Amino acid sequence: MRTAVSLAVCAASGLLLALAFPRAGWWPLAWVALVPWLAVVFTARWPVAVIGSWLAGFSFFSALMSWIAIFGYLPWALLALIQGVIFVAAAALVRIIAPRSAWRVLAVGVAWVTCEFALGLGPFGITWGQIGHSQASFGALAQLAAFGGVPAISFLVVTVNAAVAHALVEREKGLRAYAPLLYAAALVAWAAALGSAHGRLVQRALAADTAPPVRVGIAQPSIRYGLEIGQSGAPETIEQQRRELAAYEQLTRQAAARGARIIIWPESAVPGYLEYESVIRDTITSLARELGVWLLVGGPAYENDCEYNSIYVISPQGLITGRYDKVHLVPFGEYVPWREHLPFLSRYRVRARDVTRGAGHRLLRANGLSFGPLICFESVFPYISRHEAARGAQALVVATNDAWFLRTSAAAQHLQIGRFRAIEEGMYFAQAAGTGVSGFVDPLGRVITSLGIFERGAIVADVRPRAADTLYRRVGPAFSLACVLAAFGWVIGALILRRARRRRG
Repeated sequence: MRTAVSLAVCAASGLLLALAFPRAGWWPLAWVALVPWLAVVFTARWPVAVIGSWLAGFSFFSALMSWIAIFGYLPWALLALIQGVIFVAAAALVRIIAPRSAWRVLAVGVAWVTCEFALGLGPFGITWGQIGHSQASFGALAQLAAFGGVPAISFLVVTVNAAVAHALVEREKGLRAYAPLLYAAALVAWAAALGSAHGRLVQRALAADTAPPVRVGIAQPSIRYGLEIGQSGAPETIEQQRRELAAYEQLTRQAAARGARIIIWPESAVPGYLEYESVIRDTITSLARELGVWLLVGGPAYENDCEYNSIYVISPQGLITGRYDKVHLVPFGEYVPWREHLPFLSRYRVRARDVTRGAGHRLLRANGLSFGPLICFESVFPYISRHEAARGAQALVVATNDAWFLRTSAAAQHLQIGRFRAIEEGMYFAQAAGTGVSGFVDPLGRVITSLGIFERGAIVADVRPRAADTLYRRVGPAFSLACVLAAFGWVIGALILRRARRRRG
């Protein structure tokens, strides 16, 4: 009975953590949601701690990423099971490093950041669902991302959970049990003060910037709802193409009438091949010439028998002056690894033909501004934004097609993650989504204006060049790497100490 209760508590802990993210968005819950799971990790036998940790991870990721079920229940369950390993790995590290002492509070934070870092590595890596993402609305603390990225926020949130759990399981020790909680609270207060100071500096920089801003627009037509996986969503007839282009033309005119000099269309906006289909090319280039605006439009590109997922730049003269081809492709979404060995995947509507990886990350220039382009899920990987900032990007722009996810919470979570890219790089961030959520974010991670899911409209905002030179842009994942080194050093030290004790015993 006690084992069953422990396992149920762990599962509930994961579900509570999911409520800290959109759609619920109860972000303060993240500071205590993991307490039940950690209490089990601190007190239960190894088998119970391992199984309970996997249940906590599975319940969290299956709830957070429930939208994966759109692609099939098996992929959804498998992804949640795989992602749940982070809870098991973190629990194992803590049990090895500091199974009983108060140091386990710090060990939890170090172990968690280490596991989050490992989970984001490689072509199959994913950073979706990092605990720090939940704190986007905690303005002062969110600024900590400018120093250590999202992992620094994850560290604080998890450490506070561990301190509360430690106090509960060690309460018979009196005030000593609460000492780690006091230290953790002081650390959070210091981090919030640091974040507030950084925020004030950025605001002063924005106020002191005398260069005229550039007004940028986003067109969100919300016209494609039921896209099939493995399709670009391109209409089949010229009449359908014209209807879609007419919707974009209307919204582009609205944005231009409000002073936008650069107007962004989302991923897959172009209903065909811009460079080869004259109807499409003439319509778009004529619109740019008539309005005297720059257009950044998402659409497929075809070259040397390869298809790319791209963003084009159209000048006010109607010329194609730049193109970025997506580099970080989505496994099983844009390409199928080991296709010949996985024939059963055809049941899940995977692409019949792979998208080709772009040659490399590059900037796009429009109206004198250098944009760091990101397509779809590229915005969830901080290394891409940092690379583009290092190359001289003055703003970040995301073209995405979140129509696949219908009315689920995925679109809101996507923009929430993008808010941290703005903070990390100290620059404006624009996300253009076909069906939402589109929005502009300032260098402090604040949403200036946005369009909700399945809203149709055009929004505009004044965008300034890079406003802040952040530490994160200079040192990148240094905080995460420090935690990784600390975890490995701690594990080695703990194992050596245990071996020495056994010899003495």
